[in-house]
Amino acid sequence: MSAPGQWLREHRHEALVLGAVTCMFAFTYLTRADLLGTERRGSAWTQVSGPIRSPFVHFVAAGMLLGLIPSVLACWFLKRSPRSLGLGLGNVRRGSVWLAVGIPLAVLAGKIASNSPAMRAVYPLDPELTLGRFLPHAAKAFLYYGAWEVLFRGVLLFGLKDRLGEGMANALQTALSVTAHFGRPMDETFSALPAGVVFGWIGLRVGSVWYVGLIHWVLGMSMEVFILGGAG
Repeated sequence: MSAPGQWLREHRHEALVLGAVTCMFAFTYLTRADLLGTERRGSAWTQVSGPIRSPFVHFVAAGMLLGLIPSVLACWFLKRSPRSLGLGLGNVRRGSVWLAVGIPLAVLAGKIASNSPAMRAVYPLDPELTLGRFLPHAAKAFLYYGAWEVLFRGVLLFGLKDRLGEGMANALQTALSVTAHFGRPMDETFSALPAGVVFGWIGLRVGSVWYVGLIHWVLGMSMEVFILGGAG
């Protein structure tokens, strides 16, 4: 076996994490619907990320870079089925209970977040979005929210829990999901820490990423509805 193949066979979990971080880098710097920049004291604002992409390109890129590619890599590196990575339906009854509890809380959290000036400055990512055009936008946005859960609560959590243990795998995926929020409003990034731990715990109990993915999506979409509707 070649040296790269031998390394990959012996370090497949490490390769998975490195592959996931590479996808995160490409998504964060090359496919944004907004810009990252910096401004030093006494100097002008300078762009540090790639050009602005359309919201459609941003959402499709999320589906590819955060969802499809990492899940294919995980299945290949770890010789695992998609279901074993939390990409099946899991325990439907238990998941339905969490939806019944989580969706109203997500709507409430979305309303609270919509009152933040920093969140209003960033969202919605489409500056031309109106309530009349919201449903197609929300459908496209699920590519992003669903893919986010596939990467962090699926590929990384389910893919690493047998190697690291559930607690450490949950901590690692949460840490990476928090760093992936860097460049977003401070309150959003901070809230990603407890949310990541809770979402990971629920995913493990249910055996699927899709229930927390739906809750996450409802939170984001309800916040944007409240912003567009002038809530707060």
